[in-house]
Amino acid sequence: MPRSRRLSARAAGFAAAGLLIAVGAAPAQAADPTPKPPRNLANAEILDASCYVPPTHDPSVLVNVLRVARAHNANAKVTLAAFEAGWVESHMNNLPCGDKDSIGVFQQRPSYGWGTVEQIMDPWYAATQFVTRAIVKDRANPGATAGQLAQLVQGSAFPSRYDEAEAKARALLAEAERGTALFGGGPTDFNGDAKADIVTFSQNPEADVYVAPSTGDAFGEAKVWHDFFAPGGETPLTGDFNGDQKTDIVTFAHGPEADVYVSLSNGDGFGPATVWHDFFAQRHEVPAVGDVNGDGYDDIVTFTHDADAKVYVALSNGTDGFHLATVWHDFFSPSGEFPALGDIDGDGDDDLITFTQGTTADVYAALSNGKDAFGTGKLVHDHFAPAGELPRIGDVNGDKKDDIIAFTQGTES
Repeated sequence: MPRSRRLSARAAGFAAAGLLIAVGAAPAQAADPTPKPPRNLANAEILDASCYVPPTHDPSVLVNVLRVARAHNANAKVTLAAFEAGWVESHMNNLPCGDKDSIGVFQQRPSYGWGTVEQIMDPWYAATQFVTRAIVKDRANPGATAGQLAQLVQGSAFPSRYDEAEAKARALLAEAERGTALFGGGPTDFNGDAKADIVTFSQNPEADVYVAPSTGDAFGEAKVWHDFFAPGGETPLTGDFNGDQKTDIVTFAHGPEADVYVSLSNGDGFGPATVWHDFFAQRHEVPAVGDVNGDGYDDIVTFTHDADAKVYVALSNGTDGFHLATVWHDFFSPSGEFPALGDIDGDGDDDLITFTQGTTADVYAALSNGKDAFGTGKLVHDHFAPAGELPRIGDVNGDKKDDIIAFTQGTES
């Protein structure tokens, strides 16, 4: 699938910010991809005295690394190696400093050919450099452990620390998997018969999309409706983007290109995938789909899902694209929360919903004004879908107002 990108205003702002970070940082150093005899202190614990390393990880970095691994169809060992290396080197943080000229999540060195300072300070780029090298090393060393594989890539003076970090890395990987599965629900009437069908995206190198239409009391045979859509690392969702009452499919490429592809339904298959937006839901962001202005066309929404917690919207033009993305809320659903969309007041405009989960398990909503913004977030439930439960949105009683649902996923599920 071709990837093309025009640098939007938002993209340009991100690039400029990244350059300022890189230029303002003292020269740092990344672990060499091959073992070297000179002293190398590229290790999170050892760096504490000269380069501040947060004791905890950055959730956005976790999502970046996992999405990169999936984009390259990395196996479980390569993926685990990336998480072990990321934790050992930086506690999974994008460090602007390190030993000598080491920087970034994996403490990679510009002087050793890993890339420019600006490139390495992009977690997506840094993860790509680690993962692609690890895949090659794994093929050449099939018997290596994940930690040994990390050492083959990093060339650290402290090789045992990678395998020692396995338990922590697995916990971080599990958190990343949850972070890439934030999905509140979506329409699935692909043939326009007013019955919800089921769909699956293979998300492997073949990237097939299967649909099994509903008969009203069962699902029919699953058939391929698209033979290449939403490969690994992308986020596929559904929505009616042209208002023909047939649900279409959309995929968010993430990464630095952040293209958005849509494939329209013709009732018994999906048409060619075309770019409907050339920069939206980059890297670690969480995309969603909903009709936020009530015009009958589903729009795309992205939650930055970090400390800034901004919400961007790009409205559908109903034909072949989404308009320029604009901020509709300046703080909603920060990292750690579960964002979603739903029309909770029945006015035809989808609203913002977030589940804080954890022990407080609050639920907040911000209503759409139907034009260009969501209102102030307000508490709508004080204990729903705590940690470990899976929230969903849907109209369960047919009153045209979306309700909240939680699957406990435990022994009493």
